[in-house]
Amino acid sequence: MSAVLLDILVVLVAAKLAAELAERAGVPAVVGEILAGLAIGPSALGLVEPSEVLLTLGEIGVILLLFQVGLEMDLAELGAVGRASLLVAVVGVALPFAGGVAVTLALGETTNTAIFVGAALTATSVGITARVFGDLRALATVEARTVLGAAVADDVLGLVILTVVVRLVQDGSVSLSGVAGILALAVVFLVATAGLGTRLAPPLFAFVDRRARSAGTLVALALVFTLGVAELAQAAKLATVVGAFVAGLSLARSEQVERIRHELTPVGHLFVPVFFLQIGIEADVARLVHPAVLGAAAALGVVAVLGKLASAAGMAGAPGDRLLVGLGMLPRGEVGLIFAGIGLREGILDGDLYAAVLLVVLGTTLATPPLLGRRLRGRRAAGVPAGVPPPEGGWLVIEAGVVDLRPGCGTPASDDHLEVGLGAALAVARTRPGPALLAWLAAGADEPLAWHGAARARFFELLRHGDARSWRFVESTGLLARALPELARALQRRRADPAALDPAAPFRFPVLARAHELVEADAAPLAYPERLALAALLVDLDAGPELARQVVTRLDMGADAEADVALLVAERTLLRAAAARLDGLDEAHVLPIAAHLERPERARALYLLSVALDAGEPWQAQRLDALHRMVQGALDHPEVSGAGAAGLVERRRAAAIALVGGGTPAADRLTHAPGGWLARLSPADAAALAELVEPLAPAGELRVAVRPAEAPGSWRVELAGRDRHGLLAAMAQGLGACGLSVQAALRAIWPDGGAADTFTVTGPAAPEPAAVRAAVLDALRNPASAAGRPGAAVAFDDRSSPWYTLCSVEADDEPGLLHALAAAFTAAGADVHGARVATVDGRARDRFELTDRRGAKLGAAVQDAIAAAVHRGSPAPPRRRRRRPPTRRPRPSRRS
Repeated sequence: MSAVLLDILVVLVAAKLAAELAERAGVPAVVGEILAGLAIGPSALGLVEPSEVLLTLGEIGVILLLFQVGLEMDLAELGAVGRASLLVAVVGVALPFAGGVAVTLALGETTNTAIFVGAALTATSVGITARVFGDLRALATVEARTVLGAAVADDVLGLVILTVVVRLVQDGSVSLSGVAGILALAVVFLVATAGLGTRLAPPLFAFVDRRARSAGTLVALALVFTLGVAELAQAAKLATVVGAFVAGLSLARSEQVERIRHELTPVGHLFVPVFFLQIGIEADVARLVHPAVLGAAAALGVVAVLGKLASAAGMAGAPGDRLLVGLGMLPRGEVGLIFAGIGLREGILDGDLYAAVLLVVLGTTLATPPLLGRRLRGRRAAGVPAGVPPPEGGWLVIEAGVVDLRPGCGTPASDDHLEVGLGAALAVARTRPGPALLAWLAAGADEPLAWHGAARARFFELLRHGDARSWRFVESTGLLARALPELARALQRRRADPAALDPAAPFRFPVLARAHELVEADAAPLAYPERLALAALLVDLDAGPELARQVVTRLDMGADAEADVALLVAERTLLRAAAARLDGLDEAHVLPIAAHLERPERARALYLLSVALDAGEPWQAQRLDALHRMVQGALDHPEVSGAGAAGLVERRRAAAIALVGGGTPAADRLTHAPGGWLARLSPADAAALAELVEPLAPAGELRVAVRPAEAPGSWRVELAGRDRHGLLAAMAQGLGACGLSVQAALRAIWPDGGAADTFTVTGPAAPEPAAVRAAVLDALRNPASAAGRPGAAVAFDDRSSPWYTLCSVEADDEPGLLHALAAAFTAAGADVHGARVATVDGRARDRFELTDRRGAKLGAAVQDAIAAAVHRGSPAPPRRRRRRPPTRRPRPSRRS
């Protein structure tokens, strides 16, 4: 058992490492996985031997692969690939098959083997071809659509051929009647099971989805259904992969397809690469360079290349570049490898022929991207056609389900390019693009595009009404890269997963769709819904605020829109995280959030974005609603001019300034006081602290005031001076030296270095200000080490505050705990801006607002350092040796 687990470990690590390296080298991941199999197999490093376990895992992988291919195939689209695509597919299957059979027979192999080798050369890899056309922003060209349609069609033809040749080999004879019978059985199986499956499976899965209580029931049923249909295919003496393909086809139109795809894709990430590694493991590296193998591979490669290039003859009378179509049909990829793997396991192919077929598959796969790129760039060098003014009725016309440029009117000018292209993208949601439109868009695929009012309006219309087809059109035609390159790069990162088999998934934006639904149903409509829509799109793309600013600047929406969209993107989790905190609905937390958001419109948009992301469980949604109502209430005070919660803070600020008198240093101190600090104090307390700070004390000095607190036996100790790193730790140490227990703490720090700290303490007697001052100053000069608290639970929250990292610590309430925590913050290089200390049933529950020394939220390294210092303790920092001032000779007096 340990050997099996080690084999699985090596295979999974090698698969993912190879895929990552291949992607970075611009090579299809499947090629990297095969090469990794060669490297770890018995003919190279010998880390893994072929085994039944790996064979079974690979079989599951190929079943999942074909199931996912079926999920992505629409029967309606398959029927509408067009005459040209269908003819290209038929020719591209027939010629390589006939050539492969002839070459293999000439090499002295049996008829059965020759048929299988010919079949292995038939199928085009739709994934590799689509990837190359997509990278070159040419997916919407006539040639790309012809190739992709043909590749889909010859995938189906390839599966039928696979079924036929496997049966022929199993029966051991070849006859015209036998071939016809097997072919008829394969077609009947495909038609019957697909027809029944598409009618019976969707309602069955809808029923299970409604009734199921377990989270994994639906995906387990999908896997059971796939394996069942695969077993049914095997019972009919057909290949299991045919059954898996039919299972995917049956569920492609079910309402649960997105959930099935989402939950099964991670399983495919594990098992599908095992199949391709198994191909490399079973190959003999030495045979790959054997002269006989190289000769056979060269002969088969010539047939494979010429057969696919000749497939362009099927385009007779259709528009497009025939050489480009032929080159696009070259790569064999996954389906060819499936043929090769089955042939080796069934004993149909010997080691030499298997190696030759493997070389042909790898060679065509690697050669296609540079050949396609060179041809596309050469055609594109012809330039952009000149534009003319728009005709009456507009540039676009829709006829017979096709959107195209209005015939006989020339081509749009460059100023109209974006508006026309985006209008076409909207139309593509319900129609197909015409050849003239595609040719015009492809001709200028490298020129940047500028935004104007009409184009912007079309873009926001696309945000509201575009679907996956619309966004795929915008991306594949190069419109997005030319008009919003930052957005195009983010979308490219989204679809860069080499194992993701769903070509439409990167173009689906669930947060944007949900946000649009919420805006449509909102009783209080937003004044600028396009800002929320753009922010939702950026959130779907996992973008940050900097990218949001770049996109808004590119769209030329103005500074206000830039600030709004960047804030929505940056604070996407703020309300949800704050609402989830136990004290998230306290006024002290609500007012700073409202002050940060500043405007009701902005707060409403962030609330809708939070719901669109995921409101969570019902209780979470209720708290989110309550928090939003409280923030809006804080932002809606007619008696205060200005923006809401900021006005509430300003009201407290104004009241405190009135107490100290306008124009005084204390008033200036209050004018620049932090809003969160003012939100937590009464005006009288804020005024008293400001007067304690002013004038700012010299370095190394402190002012101390003591006042009774509300609770009996407690006092407020207020300290003012110049802030320095580790000041809170010294204050906690000094208060402890005076026999005082800290119950709460609050800090304010000004840009000029002024600091005001308020501690609520308990003790046997009222503290003496002079004694407290002396103890704190002594702690600053002689900081003590802090004992560790191994049992303390330390947690960090970066989302609930716009400014700070919130640190929560729960530990046994023991003397010196605050000093230990403050010392840990000091040792890790964090500054404390606020603290709330509470004790419940003998357990301290303390919360701190922290930043790093630059005032930014804490990074992961600082957070880890704090947790380590809390648990292990913090040694006393080394004392700095003060430099002795130079000795000066006394100046002689005048009398002397």
